[in-house]
Amino acid sequence: MIIDILNSEIDPAGKNIRAAIDSLIEENKESAFPLFENNEITFHTTANRIINSTSADVNCEADLIIVVSRHSSVNPVPVLTVHPAGNYGKAELGGNDNELGRTAPLWMKAVLQNHAKFVPEGYRVSYEITHHGPTDFPAPFFFVEVGSTEKEWNDEAAYTAAAKSVLYAKPSKDIVPLIGFGGTHYAVRQSAIGLNTKGAFGHIMHTRDTGRVTPETVKQMIEKSGGVSYAHVDKKSLSKSEISNIEAALKAVNLREITEGELMMLNSMSLKTWAEFGEFAKNVRKDIRIFPHGKIPEGKPVLVTLPEDLFSCAFLKNEEVLIEKLDSFGGVFHSTNPSGKLLPVFFTTESLRRNLSDYLIVLSIQQITRTQDCLVEDDKLTITRRQFDAESARNFGVPSGPLFGSLAAGKEVTVNGKTVTPEMVTKVTTTTIKIPGLEN
Repeated sequence: MIIDILNSEIDPAGKNIRAAIDSLIEENKESAFPLFENNEITFHTTANRIINSTSADVNCEADLIIVVSRHSSVNPVPVLTVHPAGNYGKAELGGNDNELGRTAPLWMKAVLQNHAKFVPEGYRVSYEITHHGPTDFPAPFFFVEVGSTEKEWNDEAAYTAAAKSVLYAKPSKDIVPLIGFGGTHYAVRQSAIGLNTKGAFGHIMHTRDTGRVTPETVKQMIEKSGGVSYAHVDKKSLSKSEISNIEAALKAVNLREITEGELMMLNSMSLKTWAEFGEFAKNVRKDIRIFPHGKIPEGKPVLVTLPEDLFSCAFLKNEEVLIEKLDSFGGVFHSTNPSGKLLPVFFTTESLRRNLSDYLIVLSIQQITRTQDCLVEDDKLTITRRQFDAESARNFGVPSGPLFGSLAAGKEVTVNGKTVTPEMVTKVTTTTIKIPGLEN
């Protein structure tokens, strides 16, 4: 792979980052840096402003172009950023109208994560939304910047950190490529996703541009990001009409949304595994939601269910116990309906099916025996419940109030010279649950 690093002679931050790259290579040799692993690195410096650069300014044989540059802002903050290039409307800062540049989500994520490793004290780390040219480089490209004033552009700690972010970049293949909608210039939610999940953004659209999203816009964002798996919509930063417009455009091109919570879940499995289990679960119940516990291995998805009466008796009022135990077991999804009610439906891999089934049955019985009288015989579990019966107490002449409380607490009481014992006012009910396979 040929990677070209471009800077401008008239950009102080770009010159400083490039100089720091040269210095680090001279001090440590190329072999010290992941960027050089199986890659050929070339360098170009242009006399033009970076936003007005053309294909003539870069290596025309490059497979990837990394532009090192300054970041400036009307609201300056010390920051290390990474972002794609392009224009969603009129080209006011280079490039062509309504054109996005080709970009590289995997590499941008790798640099963003390195920014977080090397960032000097007092600086923030961020994606930026897509917002300026150029747009017609011959290979995927992105900007690596130091901002936002001359002070930061000439801060050795900052530009050296940016240089290290480039030199130590080593993209992971286990990522989820995304496009993003909504948020401010510094793409706060997208930055958090890029740093804390497998999500890797290509093009990102500022809230101000979302009102004019069309299916064609989305298609271009997907294409120029090199193809993506999902779209993330920062709904807290958008109005209902903006959300509706985005969702209509996504539906038109058949691109699914993914939430930050779902991306966090993907930290425990591959995208392939997530997709397989998601599809399998939807075939079981269309409106089901699934939540992973522990590392989810590769394997054929299977369904494990508990008898509903057993599940209710064990976990109806003790859902947190089940969740905690599933975290310890790992390799399993629990499920809920859309309103969040826990379902007696679980998903795991074929290799874990029997272990999970046995574990859930044993866990259910243990939970029931802790709180209720029960008898296990063959494949049946008989639960005996004893409950204070207020109606019986009244029939014995016991007035409601403190005496009810005494009887319910297991103490006998005296009413009109007669003794009433707890056993006399206790209702006994039994429930028998058949559990297939329990006799084994």
